[in-house]
Amino acid sequence: MKRSPSKTLVLMLTALASSVNAADLVDVANAAWSYDGTWRAARTNWSADQQLLVQGRAALFPTVSASYGVYDNEREIEDINLDQNYGSEVSTFTLAQPLFRVDAWYGYKEAKSSTDIAHANFEQARQDFVLRVAQGYFGVLRAWDNWVSAKAEEKAIRRQLEQTQERFDVGLVPATDVEEAQATYDLTQVNLIVARQQYEIARDQLETLTGQQWETLSELQDDLPMEGPQPANMNDWIEKATSENPQVRAARYNTELTENTAKRQLGTMMPQVQFIAQYQHTHLSPDEDPTLAGNNSSLYDTQNRQIGIEVSMPLFQGGGLNSRRKEAYLRADAASYQYDQTLRNAVQQTRNAYRTVEADALRIKAREQAIRSTRSALDATQSGYEVGTRNVVDVLNAQRALFAAERDYSNARYDYIVDSLTLKSSTGDLQQGDLASVNQWLSPTETLNLYAPDLEGKSDEMIEENTVNN
Repeated sequence: MKRSPSKTLVLMLTALASSVNAADLVDVANAAWSYDGTWRAARTNWSADQQLLVQGRAALFPTVSASYGVYDNEREIEDINLDQNYGSEVSTFTLAQPLFRVDAWYGYKEAKSSTDIAHANFEQARQDFVLRVAQGYFGVLRAWDNWVSAKAEEKAIRRQLEQTQERFDVGLVPATDVEEAQATYDLTQVNLIVARQQYEIARDQLETLTGQQWETLSELQDDLPMEGPQPANMNDWIEKATSENPQVRAARYNTELTENTAKRQLGTMMPQVQFIAQYQHTHLSPDEDPTLAGNNSSLYDTQNRQIGIEVSMPLFQGGGLNSRRKEAYLRADAASYQYDQTLRNAVQQTRNAYRTVEADALRIKAREQAIRSTRSALDATQSGYEVGTRNVVDVLNAQRALFAAERDYSNARYDYIVDSLTLKSSTGDLQQGDLASVNQWLSPTETLNLYAPDLEGKSDEMIEENTVNN
């Protein structure tokens, strides 16, 4: 059947408009950047953590304090039987500059290590954000492909059931063939329901991540350069992970933090020297006391100025000082052990991620060959069924094997993308720019309508492709 030129033009314009308006991975990432609560919390926490260094440095700088008090005083001198009642106002201004404080110095270094830990944690949160975006986007495409495959399989098995029923009606096959076909068809219906549910869940998860509904998404291109990890040397990845992995960096900074804490606790047991400058003004009011007023004016002031060096040192606090010092050194040892374990875990995770991506690349090629093989097997089985050397169960199994091979191939491609990003994350090198690179793998014309997916058309294309190849 030929389409009229006007209808063809309308379809072309509709497809073009759909491709122009379709959201891609970068669009989704930009939306998630300003909406995702986990990422926004990480950015806010990082801004707050940067104040730790200011607080730690404060103990090294001068402190200025002021106080003001109003008092009602009663004074009794028994030897001369004298009672005095008067009010007083006292204003005090104090300047203190630490000159020698070991605990304050290591407290500052503690704050610096804490800031470094916070920065490493922020980098980990940023990489987790990039992975969440990729997993959310490709999770929708993956679920969609699985749903299309399940629908195509359901249609193919239904056709086989109808053909088997027709052959049974004319006495060419036994009733058991119909029952086998019916049982297989029932299973495909169950799989279709599950696939649709998983698609809707994936779509809702993407909306939760970005805070908006997406009408269309760009689909993955057919031909992609999935050749495995680059660089191809595993040791290059491991070497980078040992120095740049955010979790390794955080553990390393934590050892520095605990060491500085131990030194600070030791410093609290040492002498502390500081420069002191103080001014105090006292204003007395006799409150009409004739005794006080007779010897002095009704109001009088005193001023006191002090400048000097103050030395202090704790001598004994019930054993608490030494106990805190011992605790701090033990925790420093524990942090060192934890760093060693974190480093070993990072190396192992990088190895696993590298081997996974390497296997993904090989698996994609193997899945392509498996599709060709299962198509040939289905063709041979169908021919054998036509001449009576194969039964309907063999045909059904061959059909299901073909659709399973196609689903496995599709899933392997998505696994490769996400696993490649995970590998970069293990080395601390995952950036937002990596999403832009992956975005180039999306098709400029093939789009998925999330709320009105062309499930029937896609499944018919898949069945037609398999039929033509058969």
